[in-house]
Amino acid sequence: MRRDSVVATMALAAGWLAIQPLPTMAQTATDLRNEKIVVDYYEPRDPRFQPLYERLRKRRVLEELSQFLAPVRWPKTLRMIMKECPSSGVSWPQVFYSKIEYSLTICYQWFAALRSLKSPPPAFATQQEVIVGGLVGIVLHQSAVAIFDMLSVPRLGSDDDAADQISAFVGLQFGPEVARAVIKGTYYIWKTYDDLYVDNNYQYDFAARASVPRQRMYNTLCMAYGGAPAIFKSFVDQANLLPAARAETCDEEYRQVQAAFRKTIVPRVDSDKMTTVRSMTWLSPDDLK
Repeated sequence: MRRDSVVATMALAAGWLAIQPLPTMAQTATDLRNEKIVVDYYEPRDPRFQPLYERLRKRRVLEELSQFLAPVRWPKTLRMIMKECPSSGVSWPQVFYSKIEYSLTICYQWFAALRSLKSPPPAFATQQEVIVGGLVGIVLHQSAVAIFDMLSVPRLGSDDDAADQISAFVGLQFGPEVARAVIKGTYYIWKTYDDLYVDNNYQYDFAARASVPRQRMYNTLCMAYGGAPAIFKSFVDQANLLPAARAETCDEEYRQVQAAFRKTIVPRVDSDKMTTVRSMTWLSPDDLK
């Protein structure tokens, strides 16, 4: 997988959040339909989400996301859903995959949560980068969970930790600008999540299968530095976001994920459709500014 496939998701994210004017799609691919993917927009009960619902449906966001996922040979029908999710008392509304109904759901509340993030330090990223990159990182994560489930991909450890690795790995395949946005956005989601816990005196569930947010934050940065050290060298040398002791082994961690990805997932991808996805141009240079 390369830049253009995830750039599609970047363009969608920019449109969803209405921060920039909608990017102009340079081309569309009529042969990127996959009969195993269906989409549905649920009309929200809360009137505050009605304009968002109408904009997303008119923008055909899920339809374009389905093009992004079309190269995967899905053995079951993947349902892609946007809806208002019930409040569960958790600090973040969810983007989640359901193994029961083979569905990937994006809650309308998630867009509000992303827009509520406090601004990152200017030297680290722009607000646009962390919002768009964070959204893309979460969608990539849940897509990885769906692939693990439907394709029966073997993995060691929890689904969430493995999906974090795949999300960061895939995010690095699309050129420096997109890679920076995905990694910075994902990192900032986990850092903000961690700060939220500290500020509100929440208790971590150390018995949970997934690593705690700060560990996942460092895992994301390590994958980035291992796969693209020239791009993310400043994270270690200047910003000191990734401890030097951890950075020493990041190239090994990246190669491990790369080998697993090639062995377990690449054979389940339609190469012709992937070639089409790679050939498409989705985003103008100004969309991440």
